[in-house]
Amino acid sequence: MHDLVSSMGYYYRVQGIIMTNGNLMSEMTIRPDCIVVYAEGISRTKLYGVIDLRENMELINVPMLLIADDNDADLFRMHVKPGPDAQVDITASESDIRLAIEKLCATSEKSYSVLVVDDDPVALKLVRSYLDGSYKVNCVKSGMLALKFLEKQKPDVILLDCFMPEMNGPQTLQLIRNMPNMKRTPVIFLTGNSERDMVMSCVNLHPSGFLVKPVNREELLKRIDSVLDG
Repeated sequence: MHDLVSSMGYYYRVQGIIMTNGNLMSEMTIRPDCIVVYAEGISRTKLYGVIDLRENMELINVPMLLIADDNDADLFRMHVKPGPDAQVDITASESDIRLAIEKLCATSEKSYSVLVVDDDPVALKLVRSYLDGSYKVNCVKSGMLALKFLEKQKPDVILLDCFMPEMNGPQTLQLIRNMPNMKRTPVIFLTGNSERDMVMSCVNLHPSGFLVKPVNREELLKRIDSVLDG
């Protein structure tokens, strides 16, 4: 990791290094443009420093790049909310990491943000792959996690799965509409459920639209652009 930090120092101003035990080796003096987390062989106890950093209100909108394999990335996303905005594999080259940083910073500066709420990890991964590069994307796996996320951040658009355990899409949207500054945020329902009662309960909440799963990329981008332009 120290080799990576040293090499990044040639291209960027590196302010702080968070070790795996959560200790901050050097204090940040200005707000960073990007947070890069190198996560190899992580555990929950080793994530406390990153969790605190992610919950810092002054840094909540700073894009985060995660360098990790898929197993460590899954554990990271389970405990760190909001999750990373982009990920590269632990074996990525220095040039690939620099490219990911530059792309993430550029996207953060010019893009709208989208929150995707779905209990299906495959669906989340698919939708994220469609949106990465065009929008700043955050994904959560339940309505409850969506509410916690919205206490800290206000996305420009929410993609909300209709049928989820514990708290379904309509129930989640009702609670979202009761939150300050969330009454007019566009919400697009994602549904693979054909039950009439569920669909009607969604319609009665006046969402900005519906998309049938599995979602088509072109249709998804067109619908998001439409609600943002409206």
